[in-house]
Amino acid sequence: MRRGPVNTARRRLLRPLPLLGAAGLLGACSLGSGPRSDFYLLRDAGAPGAAAAGPRIDAVLMVSAMAPPGLYDSDRMVFSADGLSRSYFQFGYWSERPAQSLQTLAEARLAAAGRFRQVVSSTSGVRGDLLLSLRLDELYLDASRAPGQVWLSVSAELIDWRDRRLLGRRAFRQSASVPHAGAPGLAEAASQAMGALLGALADWSAATGAPR
Repeated sequence: MRRGPVNTARRRLLRPLPLLGAAGLLGACSLGSGPRSDFYLLRDAGAPGAAAAGPRIDAVLMVSAMAPPGLYDSDRMVFSADGLSRSYFQFGYWSERPAQSLQTLAEARLAAAGRFRQVVSSTSGVRGDLLLSLRLDELYLDASRAPGQVWLSVSAELIDWRDRRLLGRRAFRQSASVPHAGAPGLAEAASQAMGALLGALADWSAATGAPR
């Protein structure tokens, strides 16, 4: 029985792609020239090598940190072209949200200072005596004057968690000059500003949380 032209054409359509052709299609899907995303780590560039001097406070310090909903509650890096407005970098991202980095770095710095019996996360399940509540208010590159300056602002409250009493409240603001413009400069300068701010925060927390 002769096969008509329709069946012959259908067989050609169902024939598998050659290996090289299939690989080429996969490459076009996965290795296309899409927008690049660069991720940067926010560090504590001023972490001390030894415990800070001062009497030890026999209390468990819990640490929490957050950012208000909006611009800074994101992993995107922020800059200001005119010193007033705020914009996101097109390709610059933090490796994690800065508020989460703030909490991790604050816990590590306060633990290294050795002033409290123990320093833990507020979500660890450990029963604490004091709560240090941090809020990331600003973290951005002011590029209105070259090469630019990073500004970091954090609000802190220290609470006696046993009787829900506010012991102290303070706003911390720190700046650092960027070594070069762009997202890499922002990451480097922000880590410098974070180190200086955490040093002041550790001193204030110990002085405010000390028994009276």
